[in-house]
Amino acid sequence: MGIKNKAVVVRSTYHPVVKQYMDILDSAFTGAGFNVRNVSPKDCVEKGSVVITDSPLVAIKYMLRGFKKHCVWYQGIAPEESFMNNHSMFRFRILSFIEKKVMQSASLLFFVSDEMKRFYEKKYRLDLSRKSFIMPCFNELQIEDRAFFDEKYTENSFVYLGGLQAWQCFEQTVRVYSVVEKRSGYKTRLLVFTENREQAISLIKRYDVKNYEVDFVRPEELSERIRGIKYGFVLREDNPINNVATPTKLSNYLSNGIIPIYSSAIKSFAEYDSELNFGIVCDLNDIETGVENILAHMQKNVTACEIKDKCQTAFSTYYNHRAYIERISEKIIMLGLNQ
Repeated sequence: MGIKNKAVVVRSTYHPVVKQYMDILDSAFTGAGFNVRNVSPKDCVEKGSVVITDSPLVAIKYMLRGFKKHCVWYQGIAPEESFMNNHSMFRFRILSFIEKKVMQSASLLFFVSDEMKRFYEKKYRLDLSRKSFIMPCFNELQIEDRAFFDEKYTENSFVYLGGLQAWQCFEQTVRVYSVVEKRSGYKTRLLVFTENREQAISLIKRYDVKNYEVDFVRPEELSERIRGIKYGFVLREDNPINNVATPTKLSNYLSNGIIPIYSSAIKSFAEYDSELNFGIVCDLNDIETGVENILAHMQKNVTACEIKDKCQTAFSTYYNHRAYIERISEKIIMLGLNQ
């Protein structure tokens, strides 16, 4: 296929998670026969180009300027997130209005989970099946071979990655770990990698955790620092924002052979893991059952070989960037965006 169609990837941010997602879309449009150019929102865009944006707030500017073909990535449910943070119903309604208008006029929509698609279809009473594509957020592309060795699965080490914002549920995580530490009968260790070290230490001490380490790690050093850890926490409250989300730290964990301890509120991964049968469910509305699940798993004998097989399966399916590029290219052609 000769390259004759033009597309622009509008980069409003180069945050690593957003960059990787948009890089995949760039490759997919290139594979569908487009001449792809990456621009900032301030750059000029030639009329007739297909415009690919990373936010409805960016997309609507191009829609109002008369671009007929635009494709939009919805990373999260922005109106609901805004209301949770600001409690402004006016802002919620404005963002919802923009979100719906963009959704209705867009040629192709990218959602991070099936649950997100279902949420929007119900909220706006739309059928989005034909023009939507589902791809989770992830910031790892393959497994790290050096992370799979039997010794690490004989030690009961746990890790928490991220900030201490309320939505990341760090306090609940420490609470769960503290109970596991007291009741397990094994030597355990909690490693916390966060920028907010003093605040994290203060909270850990409040729960009387005995064996812990708190540090900060740069993204390029992350794999090296966590590859020897057995378990990783991703606990979330059960609400629409978390129901639609696909936390990238899950891909960090699976890439490094770390068994995730996650909440079923993260519906996309929970649905996937119901078949993979790899992680440990710990719901914050039933911490006692979650702790029992963790303690039961700690008594199992697991090998690096079986863990590696499951992680490799995840990167051959759920996190397979090459397959997503191919399937998105097929979707672009099927929708006639290259016509």
